[in-house]
Amino acid sequence: MTTTNNNNKVLFITGASTGIGLAITKYFLEKGYKVAATSRSKDNLLKVVGNDDPNQFLALENDLLNDEAIKKTVEEVVSTFGRIDIVVNNAGFGYYGPAEGHTMQDYKNLFDINPGSHLFNVSSICSTWAIPLFASYSASKSALDGLTESYAAEVKELLGINVTILNIGTFQSSFQSSTREPSIDLKAKYASVYASFSSSESLKLLEWKDPVKIAEIIQQVSDRQGPAPLHLFIGPDSDHLARQKIKLLQKDLDDNVDLTVHKFLPSSA
Repeated sequence: MTTTNNNNKVLFITGASTGIGLAITKYFLEKGYKVAATSRSKDNLLKVVGNDDPNQFLALENDLLNDEAIKKTVEEVVSTFGRIDIVVNNAGFGYYGPAEGHTMQDYKNLFDINPGSHLFNVSSICSTWAIPLFASYSASKSALDGLTESYAAEVKELLGINVTILNIGTFQSSFQSSTREPSIDLKAKYASVYASFSSSESLKLLEWKDPVKIAEIIQQVSDRQGPAPLHLFIGPDSDHLARQKIKLLQKDLDDNVDLTVHKFLPSSA
């Protein structure tokens, strides 16, 4: 059932045709938002979303590696719906790192829409807690987090834009089926690592959660008054690993304070 109070709010989401992005798109349409969504195939996006109302849904085919295409996409969204209130960057700039080929200006072109808007970048707990055999993925998400934190510091006071990083745990998505094998096959060299990871109890216990929960969180946070959280570690697994990382960092800080702090203080008389 749709809600009338959201009929003038506009969500712009990238990577909307599968998994988490599709779940978010459908959720916000059902809640009465106007939604502009991008995918590599407009026809497929219209098919999977199942909404052909041009007054509520704008499907866009976009190459997010092309700066001019990004600019034109944003212009079309604003021209169609007049504004953008929420941006969800779910396209994920792949294993090659979100900063590769993208400048801070590119981000501004995509996200500096109107004061009071809220940007959500879909990241991963892997940016905070490294997992064996996912080095490239972890590196790309760590870069995304760093870039987003810097962007948030720039636009909050100047433009009134809220920014939140979604460090998600395991959710039902197309990620499992779309992972790529590395160019160099080192399975023999790292056979013990592969075996240990594949048989680990923690891997067996992973819960592939409903991505609609992420959509609900985005709506709830965007509707809040006051400062927005910079990071949200979503899911019990993500929350647990983030807390473990904090403990490890705190231990390193405490155990090495003589080297990292006391060494730089004036000698006591």
